[in-house]
Amino acid sequence: MGVEKISISVNSEDLAWAKKRAKRLRKSLSAIVSEALQRERKLDAGWQLLAELGTDDITEADMKAMRIELGWEDPPSKRVPAVPGGSARRMRARGK
Repeated sequence: MGVEKISISVNSEDLAWAKKRAKRLRKSLSAIVSEALQRERKLDAGWQLLAELGTDDITEADMKAMRIELGWEDPPSKRVPAVPGGSARRMRARGK
């Protein structure tokens, strides 16, 4: 997979969001844009698959498996259980 340097125009609010996300995740702005494009490709692939299969015969279990396969949803074993009273980070910050 090659990488190309490009110049793009982006809505100011979207750019501000992307910069904040990059800082929060300690990633480059390029990485954030690349990941967003990859998610869109997966979404398009999912819709294409649905169009080819038709939606009449697809069960909820099929949809769940597809969401997991496409990375839209984590498999049940990877889910972090909900923490009553807030996130684990906030709980640690409060000393609980």
